[in-house]
Amino acid sequence: MKCRRFLAAVFAALVLGGAAASAYETRPAILAHAGFGFPEENNLRGGWETGFGLLLPIARHLALAVEYAEWKDTSKQSFGKLYNGTLTLAPIQASLQLEFYQNMYFTAYALGGAAYIVSRFRIGSYPSVPDVTIEQRVDNGIALFGGLGANLALSKKVAFYFEASYMRRSLPAQTIVHDVAQGDSETPLTANLRHVFLRMGLKFLF
Repeated sequence: MKCRRFLAAVFAALVLGGAAASAYETRPAILAHAGFGFPEENNLRGGWETGFGLLLPIARHLALAVEYAEWKDTSKQSFGKLYNGTLTLAPIQASLQLEFYQNMYFTAYALGGAAYIVSRFRIGSYPSVPDVTIEQRVDNGIALFGGLGANLALSKKVAFYFEASYMRRSLPAQTIVHDVAQGDSETPLTANLRHVFLRMGLKFLF
């Protein structure tokens, strides 16, 4: 009787372990995440980020992630930089994820890729002058990023994941003054968009 119970327990452990491990096979998955961005630029204050995407296996322990995300930074008044306002950033990104550690419940991976960032800046209040308005624009452009991530199996179909990454990019920007009497003038500047991101989300495997 004890032998049967022992064999039954071993069989149950193998079945459960196999189910958990199968959640960590390189399988297609739908991604959904939320996180927070920490800008390197001291003129910017970070904001919450949300995004979604698709994970596609391309080799053993290697997958391609294609994602869309969006977050907003706020800027404070500073000469020669983005004035006080809201900077909305929406990257369309692709990255490779290489698994370097795996067990029944946990997988760790390195990631690296590139993103095309669509930028929009809305300036806040500023000292007004009659017949003069000011706006600032940030160009769209490509950024590189890399980091580390980890999966934790919740079931055969769902895994929780956490990622820490660094995005490296500075983009051209302009301060444009619209003067009814003297016409428009433009002053170039550089927007430092380097960020550290901490993200967590779910992978729905299929």
